[in-house]
This record gives sequence, C-alpha cells and structure tokens, in this order.
Amino acid sequence: MSEYFEISRQPAGQFDAVAVVNACIESGTDRLLLDDGALPPEFFDLSTRIAGAMVQRLTQYEIRMAAVVPDPSIHSQSFQDFAREANTGRSWFRFFPDREQAVAWLTAE
Repeated sequence: MSEYFEISRQPAGQFDAVAVVNACIESGTDRLLLDDGALPPEFFDLSTRIAGAMVQRLTQYEIRMAAVVPDPSIHSQSFQDFAREANTGRSWFRFFPDREQAVAWLTAE
C-alpha cells in the first residue's frame, strides 16, 4: 500500500471529487496529495460547490487530503477564510504552501 495517492495535474474541466476519492480508495490508501495545479480554478470559487463536494467526500470516506496552494492570497477572501479554517483543528484536509510540508503532514502518524 502506498503512503498517499497523488494528483499533480488535471485536464481542464475534468475535476470530479467522486472520481478523485474513488481513485484514492482504489490505490489502497486513505491519504491524498493534490499538488499545485491539480485543483481547477473553479475549486477556489466556493460558489461552485466543488470544494464543498470534495470536503464531503473526504469526510465520508475518512481520507486525509493535503493540497499545495502556494499563495492563497491570489484567491477570493472567502477561499482564504476557508483555507485558514481548514488548517486549524482536526480537519481531514489542509492547505500548504509547498509540497514538502504537505507530504510531511500526510505521512505523519
């Protein structure tokens, strides 16, 4: 079993939270790394509900997700608030400025 499943790039218009979670489960792990560029611009627009669907699936299947978002300040204030809240407490998902920090959190016991 691999430590985590990684998605580094997604073709435009191809991001599907259900498919991402299914791919993670099929790989035999409960940890997901979404590297910089894996999330479509629509993910950062909370009104699209893509981020909400992703969070719901992660929680439902108890999958930890680390997403590399180097500069949250280029996104909307609502996304910045969402990311800040996710990075506190016992969240199933977090946002990191670089890959090294994301992998360290995912692989920590």
